[in-house]
Amino acid sequence: MAALPSIKSDPVELKRLSELRRALLDGINMCGEVAFSIANSTLRKTILALEQQSSQYLNEINFQIEKLGGKANDIGFQQNLALNFVEEKQKPIHNLEKQALKACRKIESSVIQLYSKMLHEQFENDSLKKLIQYQMNGIMRTTLQLKLLLKFLHNQ
Repeated sequence: MAALPSIKSDPVELKRLSELRRALLDGINMCGEVAFSIANSTLRKTILALEQQSSQYLNEINFQIEKLGGKANDIGFQQNLALNFVEEKQKPIHNLEKQALKACRKIESSVIQLYSKMLHEQFENDSLKKLIQYQMNGIMRTTLQLKLLLKFLHNQ
């Protein structure tokens, strides 16, 4: 595999992207902790969609880090999915709605704060700013869907 052509590296952008990568990975892991233990298929699918979306965004962030000359490292969605499936029966989770809401809030607070912080900074690369805005909107939309679903299930 050929190395990506490196563009002028901005240490602040690289640091922020690395922080964002870590927050996305934490969110992926948190989603995985609860997804397969949830009996409600709609809730489970929504959490898995958030996990998959976060994994895709993680891959995109890794690509940007590599472009800036940094080192990419991640656990892809399929690897994480396999790990979660193996751990499914080992970790029964009690009060799943609260765990799902906790996962949602964790992703929302840490990841969206980092996205927002990055959008308020100057970027050398306009396409990176567009990517950050796109990802932030996607995460906000999916976490809102999850919260609305949890509220609906709670009121039933």
